[in-house]
Amino acid sequence: LNSTSIFCSPIYFLIHVAQDTPLVLQSDRNVTVNARNHMGQLTGQLTVGADAVEAQCKRFEVRASEGGKVLFSADEDEIVIGADRLKVTGTEGAVFGHSVETPHIRAEPSQDLKLESPTRSLVMEAPRGVQVNAAAGELKATCRKELHLQSTEGEV
Repeated sequence: LNSTSIFCSPIYFLIHVAQDTPLVLQSDRNVTVNARNHMGQLTGQLTVGADAVEAQCKRFEVRASEGGKVLFSADEDEIVIGADRLKVTGTEGAVFGHSVETPHIRAEPSQDLKLESPTRSLVMEAPRGVQVNAAAGELKATCRKELHLQSTEGEV
């Protein structure tokens, strides 16, 4: 049964369901929700399909249910992850196409932390210095060719 309803002016409605009963919208293909401005122009769209959930809008946000803190937001210029911790669980780790800036990188307890650039060099830069500290173990530097330690204004 195919059924389409067209309304000539905006329609507003509330859907009430019994407490602890989910509201189910079901379709053979997908469910799409459109938002329009006062001139009728499409300003946002959310489509839930069998293979994907797509949102088309100027800004997309995911908020915590408690307190409303923004956990994830995306717009044309940036993506912000607002959780206290970002955990990447894939066996291949995380791959970044460009630079990464963070105040803290650490491995899970009892796991090694590995920063690797398999085909090029690895560069760590900071205007006030880079510190490598092995508080409870040894510090080892290994390379295939030459190992250079250089200070442009001080001692090594």
